[in-house]
Amino acid sequence: MNIRNKLVAVLTATTVLGFVLGFPPKYGPCKVKCRTLGLRKCFRICRIATGDSIAFPCWKNCSVSINGPNAANDLSGCIQQCRVGKTCDLASNKTRLLKILKEKEPLEGPLFAKDGNLYIVLYTAGEIRRVDLENKQTIPFVNLSVDGFNGMPLGLQNGPGNNIWVTDMRLGLLKVKQNGSFEQVATKDNQNEPLQGLNDLTFDYHGNLWITAPYGPIAPQNFTDSEKDPFGSVYCYNMTTNEFIKLATGFLYPNGIAVRHNSDGTPAKLIFGSFYNKTAPLWSFDIVGPCQIDNKQVWGNLPANSYIDGMDFDEKGNLLVTDYHSSILYVFDNNGGTPTCQLKLPFKHLTNVQFRPDSKELYITGDELWKVDWKYKGMKQYWEIA
Repeated sequence: MNIRNKLVAVLTATTVLGFVLGFPPKYGPCKVKCRTLGLRKCFRICRIATGDSIAFPCWKNCSVSINGPNAANDLSGCIQQCRVGKTCDLASNKTRLLKILKEKEPLEGPLFAKDGNLYIVLYTAGEIRRVDLENKQTIPFVNLSVDGFNGMPLGLQNGPGNNIWVTDMRLGLLKVKQNGSFEQVATKDNQNEPLQGLNDLTFDYHGNLWITAPYGPIAPQNFTDSEKDPFGSVYCYNMTTNEFIKLATGFLYPNGIAVRHNSDGTPAKLIFGSFYNKTAPLWSFDIVGPCQIDNKQVWGNLPANSYIDGMDFDEKGNLLVTDYHSSILYVFDNNGGTPTCQLKLPFKHLTNVQFRPDSKELYITGDELWKVDWKYKGMKQYWEIA
């Protein structure tokens, strides 16, 4: 055994002994780095809370260049930046994960519609499919195209009427009926500017539709995205006034979106992610009126270099957020900040999440479609209370 492996073994044994004796635990890779740098009091620098865990890819990226007089503070900072909490508890003591299906195309959505069926999108194919959960297969529902331009749908939601509302990166906002026919609801905003390509969407309890838009103008304009140039935006569609309003812009690839409500059902806070922002922020605004926001701030952060994709609230106010590249579902409490726990899933890329109505069943899309038995029911959607 070489010297480094002996050191790691000693640190691991010391950490285990610390748990037994009640000493505060330390993060092993931090102690290795700390001692390599010749620092003192590494047991303090690398201290973590009991039950916490650290995202190693985040730690590796954060700590690799640390050196110099601020090394101790920088190491402690990496501990906080990369903290992800313990492994999440599920609905039972045994892990309850079920693979539903795998398609040839990446999966987005998903949505339990008012007809009780689960729908997903295959965005590269421009298609919405119905999922046969019993037989674990999909059934074609509708292909989206307008004036010779193929759609690229990403988000689905239930809205007023017996319709599915669809955000599309090339066709704008669409409304699909149960017979598979559809119409373009909006292609321009209230300033008569072409909509940017749309991504995720959510209704608040007052019927306003909030939408992330990480792409450039929709077809017939050429496709562009805000991966490097921060022109991504957030919109709101006010159904009362029939206005499609660009609320804020200047984001790197805004992705995922959720609304937190007060106890009386009043929309209170808008939260969304930034897919290509290395600090992995969850941005938030206070909702001060119908399609009106104020007070931009960072509500929380995933570990650095995470790729925030989809999100949804459970009935306890926990926000469940997917990281596209790490196979991890992160969970935040009402206060935001850093995740309280994480759930490692057995497939590579995670996109979106959806609860079956009035149940603890959580469906997650990505490379595949999986079901997780979460410990709480999902937060009720607009259509369930309207």
